Amino acid sequence: MKEFILFIHIVFASLWIGGMLFMAIVLSPYVKKLPLSTKIFQEVGKRYSIVGTVIGLPVLFITGALNAVNITGIDFFSLMKSNLGYAIILKEKLFFFLLTVILAVFHDFYLGPRANLSKKIKFITRIVGVINLIIGLIIIFLAVKLRFGGE
Repeated sequence: MKEFILFIHIVFASLWIGGMLFMAIVLSPYVKKLPLSTKIFQEVGKRYSIVGTVIGLPVLFITGALNAVNITGIDFFSLMKSNLGYAIILKEKLFFFLLTVILAVFHDFYLGPRANLSKKIKFITRIVGVINLIIGLIIIFLAVKLRFGGE
């Protein structure tokens, strides 16, 4: 069962970070040249938000907590109170995860739908998306550290 939980975690992490990378590296350079670029981003963003934010982030939290318990053998709440190297890295990862959840909700459900109202909102939406991508990459790095014992 622990292999299945890790598998689901990796699939959703790939979908989440891969979707952000795809939008930033592949979609954005092409779409921003089109006359309806904001509308296209909003439509793609709506679909991605459902999978990446609404479904993906809760699944990542649940499977991440289960993975931590499976790896350490310590229940999640005791692990959060612990000062083990693994627990310290896990707390850092959870801090960035909470930050990415807040930014994703703000980006996807507040800024994104308003991006067509002004160039300023469109710019802020883009910046928040890039910041969230960077935080996502930090989270992936911390996940790798956890896989190697959290030291």
